[in-house]
Amino acid sequence: MRNRTPDGRRAAIRLLPIILLMLLGATAGAGAAPRPPTNFFRETGALFDQTDPVGDDKGPGFYQYPLDKRIRRGTFDLRRVTVYEEGPVYVFTIQTREYLMTHWPDTQRSDEQGFVVNMFDLYIDLDGRPHTGYKEALPGRELEFADDRGWEKVILVTPLSQFRAYDLLKGKTDDLAFQDRISDVVLPDYVQIQRDKMVIRISKSLIGMITPQSGFQCLALGFARVISPNRLLNMDVRGFATPTDFGGGWDTYGDPPVMDLLMPEGQDQYETLRAYRSQPSRFDIVRAKIPFLYPNQKAASAIPEVPIRPVAAPLPPPATLPAPPGPAARPVAPPPAPIISVEPAPRPASTQAPARPVQPRPAAPLRLPEPPAVIGAAGEDENDAGDESVAEAGFVPLTPSRSKTTTAKSAATAGQATTGTRPAATGAAARPTAGFLPLPAKKTSTTPKTTTAPTTTVATAGFVPLKPGGSTR
Repeated sequence: MRNRTPDGRRAAIRLLPIILLMLLGATAGAGAAPRPPTNFFRETGALFDQTDPVGDDKGPGFYQYPLDKRIRRGTFDLRRVTVYEEGPVYVFTIQTREYLMTHWPDTQRSDEQGFVVNMFDLYIDLDGRPHTGYKEALPGRELEFADDRGWEKVILVTPLSQFRAYDLLKGKTDDLAFQDRISDVVLPDYVQIQRDKMVIRISKSLIGMITPQSGFQCLALGFARVISPNRLLNMDVRGFATPTDFGGGWDTYGDPPVMDLLMPEGQDQYETLRAYRSQPSRFDIVRAKIPFLYPNQKAASAIPEVPIRPVAAPLPPPATLPAPPGPAARPVAPPPAPIISVEPAPRPASTQAPARPVQPRPAAPLRLPEPPAVIGAAGEDENDAGDESVAEAGFVPLTPSRSKTTTAKSAATAGQATTGTRPAATGAAARPTAGFLPLPAKKTSTTPKTTTAPTTTVATAGFVPLKPGGSTR
């Protein structure tokens, strides 16, 4: 025993570097980029190879996993889809984020194809041309294809065997249009599970010729043994998740039961799947439109229906045409020499005495202009026998430098003035030197014409104009 113990230790020490190298190689291989697929004949390269983001297994962005705790998160999350050929067969590889469930953990039961809960639809647009193939997806998917593209073949991958699945499809007689498409639905007869990969081999005679112009699309769904007008072996979407259905939808028709799918670069999966409308009637629903992915282009663009006419060759530019002969050009005179102007030097500023402050002159007294001699002239009454009547209205300016005294009148004459007027003053009285004299409010009566004393007629209202002579007659 003593002799064998050192030898065992030496062997263990020798194996330790080898084990470390193997671990380092496995770690480096896990972190490196995915290797290109290799077929059965050790040939590398693929007809189609597309990766998908991790963690987008939410359908339109708000779907929930079933409440069955045996279904782990990531079971319906696509990571990579590859298509390559091996001689007379096409090989389709589907990789998910979580290991594929080969059996139920509690019952240890499995299905005929070796898995229990996953389901995939692989649509193939063989010719890559618009307005060909089937525009709608399989029943129960509630999806259409965009850009007027359609599929010619679809591979329906279910846990059921080829014969059992075919019998169930033929029994779906509620959709007669689907019965005409069963011949284009390919059911694989053998599926191989490799941890997180599913390898499907299909004979080329069942699919046709795949070219670089062919398009592909893969849908990740949940499997259920139900066939109804709105379901074809797939889980449904409810308002709230159940142990056998997804949650986050509406309890009506039209919710696409797709948890994940392939999307071309630059397009959002959530926005694409949200473009649907769920209604209580199946005839009123609006389906979301999903694209195909083509290996020879990032995004499939619609091919124009009308052939493009060839464009005529453009005419040569006018500069290339020969110009007609014209008159001889005149010699161009040289430009005149620039005139340089020399400005005289500025004169020195002269020193001046400070300006004296200007004293403001006193304002002269305001003198009013001399008023006209007569503003209102006295008119003559045609019934008057020599005595003058004064105007009935107007103003009479008073002479500023002259003053007049009225002659004394008799008390009887002065007393004849009407009430409201100022009686004439008896005796010599001085008038104001300037201004206007207002007329009495009413007309005064005059003495009979037989009276020898002179009488004066005054206007009823206004001012009595004074004559240059000085007296108001």
